[in-house]
Amino acid sequence: MASASASLSLAFSPLLLPTPRPRPYSRPINPGFPTPLLLSLACSPPSRRAGPVAAVPDGVAVADVVEKDWSFLDAAAAAAAAGGSLPRALAAGALSPASRVLAVTPAPSFVDALLSGHPCELLVAAHESLYVLAGIKEGHDEVRCFHLEGGGGGRGGGVVEGVPERFDAFDAVFVCYFPGMGVSAAALLKSLAKRCSKGGRVVIFLDQGRQSLEQHRREHPEVVTADLPTRPSLEKATAGSKFEILEFVDEPTLYLAVLQFQ
Repeated sequence: MASASASLSLAFSPLLLPTPRPRPYSRPINPGFPTPLLLSLACSPPSRRAGPVAAVPDGVAVADVVEKDWSFLDAAAAAAAAGGSLPRALAAGALSPASRVLAVTPAPSFVDALLSGHPCELLVAAHESLYVLAGIKEGHDEVRCFHLEGGGGGRGGGVVEGVPERFDAFDAVFVCYFPGMGVSAAALLKSLAKRCSKGGRVVIFLDQGRQSLEQHRREHPEVVTADLPTRPSLEKATAGSKFEILEFVDEPTLYLAVLQFQ
């Protein structure tokens, strides 16, 4: 019986084995090198829907975006208002309620003193520091504030390039801190000649004069980049222009230059 069982197992053993599956078809291996993948480096035109890639505007260096510390001028302007030299500079502008005024590199305390004692039709503030402009706008929302790129030199070399052209015919222009603007007296007057009204005045002043300037130069060399104009340099700058020097004071404790546009 055992032998019969063994013979049956051997007879049907091939039937119990798994049926072999056909092997999938495989492509022959190419012994040669693969076809190279060509990549194009041509730049495609930017999409109109794409947003700006860089955070800094075109043509503006990162160093130009860094804020300088102008806070020391606000304390000096407040002291000038209390000491009496600022009223003299404001009086030189011959302001009236109908005046259109441009203040270049003003301190917030200067704007406070101007608006409190000399209400005017329009006041435009232009400054290199966005921080200073924000402080002026916070205190006086009616003041139109504009950024001066590069301290006033601007891309076009003019002082008021950052102020829209619709703001013109200024009756008075106060240049509150000429040494920090990085422009010459000739460039200053050439630029302002396009914006001043007939008979308009340009007042360049600095409280405590050259005495404070030398201190500022030592303590804030990143702000003080130029010297105050001398009378000969102003006379040279006004030669051939429509500006006339009305008053000039260059003392250790006061600097004041008043010019009128003819």
